[in-house]
Parts: sequence; C-alpha cells; structure tokens
Amino acid sequence: MWIVFSSDFDWAPTGKTWLIAYKAGMRVNVTAEAGAAAIAAGAGQELATAPSRAEAERLAADPYWTA
Repeated sequence: MWIVFSSDFDWAPTGKTWLIAYKAGMRVNVTAEAGAAAIAAGAGQELATAPSRAEAERLAADPYWTA
C-alpha cells in the first residue's frame, strides 16, 4: 500500500528488534502492517494511486532524498 506520511513515524515489525523511521512528507510503498499502524497512529494516510513517474523523478532529484 502507498502511504503519505504527515508526521515522523517509527515502525517495528512484529517480533523484530529493528525499526524503520519514516519521515513526514515521504510517499512510499509499505507493507499492509506498517501502513495500518501509521494510519491508526494518525501519522499517514493511504494514497488512492501510486505516485506518477514524474512525481517519483521529482522526488529523486530533490537533495533531501539523496544520500
């Protein structure tokens, strides 16, 4: 499921000792478990469709997202 995060959200898979830190503004494809947890916490909402290729390329060119 595609989620857009409205606030920072840390998610740890059930039974795991590690976590994934999602940042506000991220539009990412996540597992159903992570998506449901983010929605329940009010940290994100599901996107009806995946981001367009143009949107993905715009995000990839943004220096915030580069390593």
